[in-house]
Amino acid sequence: MRGTRAKRSVSLLLLLSLASTLLLPGCTFDSQDRVPTPNMGVNPYRVNTGNLLGNAVERGTLRIGTERDYPPFSYRGTGGRLTGFDVEIAEEVARHLDLRAEFTEESWDRLLPGLTEGKYDAVFNQIEDRPDRRELYDFSIAYLSTVPVLLVRTGEEGIRSFSDMKGKRVGLNPTGAYQGIAQKHGAKIVPAKYIREAADMLVKGSIDAVITDQLSVTNLKQQLPDLPVQAAASSREVFEVSAAFVKGNPDLLAAVNNALATMQQDGTYLTIWNKYFGDTPQSYKGIHDLKDKP
Repeated sequence: MRGTRAKRSVSLLLLLSLASTLLLPGCTFDSQDRVPTPNMGVNPYRVNTGNLLGNAVERGTLRIGTERDYPPFSYRGTGGRLTGFDVEIAEEVARHLDLRAEFTEESWDRLLPGLTEGKYDAVFNQIEDRPDRRELYDFSIAYLSTVPVLLVRTGEEGIRSFSDMKGKRVGLNPTGAYQGIAQKHGAKIVPAKYIREAADMLVKGSIDAVITDQLSVTNLKQQLPDLPVQAAASSREVFEVSAAFVKGNPDLLAAVNNALATMQQDGTYLTIWNKYFGDTPQSYKGIHDLKDKP
């Protein structure tokens, strides 16, 4: 398992030391000189970066940004407690670093800018590692992968593929990546923020289909196995979800990557996975790529 507190503290210090030796002379930067540009979505003031892991160790907390409003990944559960797959992954990462997770809730469009503003150390909230984001942010190894799926009523014969959506009423989360799929195929978009809300609209006949991700459907069917909906098609496009960090903190990135890899090995990742998505081999993807992306 994770070992004693002393061993984890030593491991963390070794990671700090290793990361510092990887920065060649002349290649370091002055964190005080990192000035956000207007396209970061923040005011142009100076932001301290480059020592987030050291600061986290001193505080004893890893500051996490999350949306809170995106079940089953981040939401308020029983008693108003913040929970969800991404939330529990973040909590376990912090525990593997011998730290306590401290969450800050932010709207979707403010999550990544909040990193640059210094509100938190990392974001765990279904953030896809994309080339256009790498100019501003670093990303961990993927801790989840999923694909878009087309959900229809059980027995539906008229919609069997994404191309059948033309002119159909399709429910989806308007802040996600699925709007482009619907537009591409000529669907009439009906906003539905939550998968449960969209599924209810589908069953009642208010909409003809739903575009969401495979894991949200798996979680929905786990909670409501008799719900009369089924997946009609799935996309070949794979979305890989990673933790995001402001650039200039290779020690924190290395520590989180190590924690994620260790969680897969010691079973803690699978325990969280099983809770939200079941334990069948078909649903368990795991962290399928432990290599940093180029």
